[in-house]
Amino acid sequence: MQKENRLISRITKQRYFSSRDLQFSIALLVVLALLAGIFLQTVSSALITWSGMSSPLLAVFLAAGYVGIVLLLAVFFTYRLVGPFRRLEYEMKLIQAGDLSKRLSVRTQDDLHIRNFVNYVNSFIAGFEASKKTEERLRCEILSRLEEISKELDSGKAAPGLCAELKELIRKVREEGK
Repeated sequence: MQKENRLISRITKQRYFSSRDLQFSIALLVVLALLAGIFLQTVSSALITWSGMSSPLLAVFLAAGYVGIVLLLAVFFTYRLVGPFRRLEYEMKLIQAGDLSKRLSVRTQDDLHIRNFVNYVNSFIAGFEASKKTEERLRCEILSRLEEISKELDSGKAAPGLCAELKELIRKVREEGK
């Protein structure tokens, strides 16, 4: 019972605090946008007080400034987070085409979560490549042994249908391997 409670607690923590670094970077961007807006408002208030004039055009410039700040931060964030996925998508297409020796590359300026994701994918690809090599080796061993059995049956006096059945199985294994 205690073990189940710990597991449930751990799952709950993972659900809400799964990627603290990513949550922190997003929160930092929001705070930066708010601080930039406050700075823009403070500067505009100081300019209005200093110059002694207030115009409706100033409100338009303030709104444009807010939009500019948000757009700048949004472009920066999407470039940092989404940009590397285009490169990873291209590399994954190469791997999907059959080049299992290819690994995803990571740049030093890539986000920590992207680097962790790439490391997990690379370890998955390495495991898949190893299992594929093992499967191919086993398939070759089975084929060679089936061919030996078929030759032995051809030279000996075995049931006439057994030899044809084994040859058919060998053909099927070869076709599935290609």
